Amino acid sequence: MNKLYTISVVLTAISIFWPALYGSIEYLRKIPGNPVLQAVLGTMIFGLISYLIYEENNSTTKEELTAS
Repeated sequence: MNKLYTISVVLTAISIFWPALYGSIEYLRKIPGNPVLQAVLGTMIFGLISYLIYEENNSTTKEELTAS
């Protein structure tokens, strides 16, 4: 789960800067669609995944600490 959390945080960061990357890298301009919409959806999806995974990891740690 820790690797999945790291990957989703990195993808969230890339999604935040997607319009700037899309505008400056010519190869990415071949991807059809609105880059702002892609950035918003990517930030929401990957941010939600990382948030849910963080809460899951954090809650198990709290249970272990309070049980001992």
